[in-house]
Formats: sequence, C-alpha cells, structure tokens
Amino acid sequence: MSVLIEAARRVQRQAYAPYSGFRVGCALRGSGGRIFVGANVENAAYPLGHCAERSALLAMIAAGETRIAEVAVVGSGDAPCAPCGGCRQMLSEFAAADVPIHMAGRGVETRSATMAELLPFAFGPADLDGAPSRVHAQENDPFERTRATGPRLGIVLGSGLAAVIAAIEDRRTIDPSGPAGLPPPSVEGHARRLHTGTIAGLPVACLEGRVHLYEGDAAAPLRLVRLLHDLGCETLLVTSAVGGIRDDLEPGAIVVVDDHLNLTGQNPLVGADDDPDRRFPDMTAAYDPLLREVLDRSARDAGLDVAHGVFAGVLGPSFETPAEIAMLRRLGGDVVGMSTVAETIAAARCGLRTAALAIVVNRAAGAGGGTLTHAHTLAEGDRAAPRLAALIEAFCRRLANEGKDGR
Repeated sequence: MSVLIEAARRVQRQAYAPYSGFRVGCALRGSGGRIFVGANVENAAYPLGHCAERSALLAMIAAGETRIAEVAVVGSGDAPCAPCGGCRQMLSEFAAADVPIHMAGRGVETRSATMAELLPFAFGPADLDGAPSRVHAQENDPFERTRATGPRLGIVLGSGLAAVIAAIEDRRTIDPSGPAGLPPPSVEGHARRLHTGTIAGLPVACLEGRVHLYEGDAAAPLRLVRLLHDLGCETLLVTSAVGGIRDDLEPGAIVVVDDHLNLTGQNPLVGADDDPDRRFPDMTAAYDPLLREVLDRSARDAGLDVAHGVFAGVLGPSFETPAEIAMLRRLGGDVVGMSTVAETIAAARCGLRTAALAIVVNRAAGAGGGTLTHAHTLAEGDRAAPRLAALIEAFCRRLANEGKDGR
C-alpha cells in the first residue's frame, strides 16, 4: 500500500487543475505486478478532461494489461480522496470486487475499501475540501508558485547554517511536511522549512533542516530530494557540519566533497522502485566534477580558501569513538558526518547534478581535545555560516551565467 500511495503522491505534483484547484494522483498495480500512474488534467472544456484514475488506467491498457490488482488515489485536500463516481465505474470494469482501493490526502490519514464497498460511496463538492472552483486556483498553492518560477538549484542546509537563508532574495517560506510526506523536525537546529527565491539571480529552493537516517525513516532523504527535483531543480548543493579527521582540517575549514564512504549501513533506495531503469544509479561521479571546479572558482571569487576531501558517512546519532575515527582515517575518510551520503545517493537516482560542502565544526574524537556536543556543532556552524553564504552566492552567480559567458 505505501509504495502505491507514494507513487500516487509523486505523480499528483504533475496534475494540471487550473479550474477546480483540486489535484489528484492515482497509482494502480496491474495483475502482472507493474505500477501505472496518472494525474488529473483539466482543460478549457472543464469539466471534461482526464481524471487521474482514467490516465493511470489508460497507461495500464496501453502496456497490454487488462486487470487491476490494487489502486491508490491521493487528493490535495486534507481528507482521504475517493475516486469520483464515473471513475469508480470505470475501475470496476477492470477490477474484481475484492480489489483494494487505498485513499489519502495531504494528511497522514489513509482509508482503504474494496471495489465492491467503494462503488456506493458518494462524491461531491464537500470532497473537494470545501474549495470553490476557480480559474487559476493553483496560484494560491505555494508549491505551484514555486514550480512556476522554475528553481534551478536545490540547497540542503546542515546544522547551524540557517544564516545562509538571509542571502535569498524575494524569499517565500513553505512548510514541506505535508505535501512532501516528510516527518516534523525532531532535532534542534533543523527547522525543516523550504525557502524559495533567488540568490545572485539564480532561482533556488533551499531546505532549512534535513531528515537524518538516525531519525528512523530511511526513505525520507529520497522523498526530500524528489521534492526538490519535482519543483524543477536540476542541480543539488548539499551542505553539512562535520568533524575533521585529516590533520589540516581545523574548525572553520570549508571542504568540497570529492567522494564518500557510506558506512551508515543503510541506503535510501532500498525497497520497491517504480522506475526499474533508475534502480541502480552509477555513483562513479556522484559529486559532479564540473560543479566541484565551479565551487573552486567561486571560492576564489569570494576570497575564500577551500579544501577537498572524502566524506565518511556514519549513521549516528552518537558521535564516533577515537577507535572509529582511527578506522575512518585508515579507510580514507577526511571528514565525518551523519548526513550528505543518503541525499547524494537519492540525487543520483533522480538524475540531479550534485555538489557538497562540508563545514568542519570540530576535530573528530581522538584528534582534538574537548567534549563533543550538538550545541557546539550548532555554534560553530553559525560562526561559519557567513563565509558559507558568500561561497554559495558566488556559486549561484556562476551557475546563473552558465552558457552565457562560456564559463
């Protein structure tokens, strides 16, 4: 059920509903096991058009399958969305009476019914969450407005780095927890807000606060990256606060990540995948070499020194022991952190160009004195944020000029 609902929620973002303002996504599993998706599409002949269920069903038939095994429908209202009467009748022609229909909305509540149970249900204006029909209703949807501006760069900010947000011009803030299916923030310093606007003329979508694997939802980093991808981002810049392993990486150092070691024991791509062609992403150049060069040039533009290194990703949330740091050093790790790796894997799956910056906030265990604390991480991250903001601004300026001046 969860795989189908997630597939329906993703395709819902592609719905075109300028007249009703009610966006619907549908995912159905054929008898052969394949998943087919569709979103509602309205036109000037409203209410004529394509319902999400019809679009998914036509995709299934075009693929040569004629029987439905399971259906999920997601609407943009708060309550779970049931298929309209016409769609129920159409689905019933290809589904047995005991086929389950799963219904969801923006909230966490889901309902399920069999095809036989669903047919008598009513559907009317109340199921549209009380929203009146209106032309261009999507203009009131902050995610629609963000898609319309076409953000090119997605930014994920790490611990204590929220000051970077001040560099965003014409900023709008969105709570992504509902539409993106992300859990509420559970870590101090991670507010989990989505800010949109421009930096140095480049349209951006910046996520303040990420979802860590240690919070218990291994698929959340993939949903986070997919959100940025669905909004239109072509490139991802991941930032994080890390511990310095290599001797020359003192607190305050900015490191351009060249590669990583995934020592978390987890991978955000584990589980069912609706796109077999992207099941096994190549990680050879996960951190785009051209973007790393752009970061180097941007650092010179901003009068900053940057280092390069390998990111050792661990699960956390406990800090590492001195013996573990000694092991990571032998394995080739230059910095250590509890993020970045899962997001980079997810970005490779989504086809995003990716770069990562790691801000050293402390010497790793056994490499320096003092007790490691999250409060110290936040404080050092806050101290480094202005320099990071200057680097990101220079980076955005160069990306905005890509293709214009040959650089």
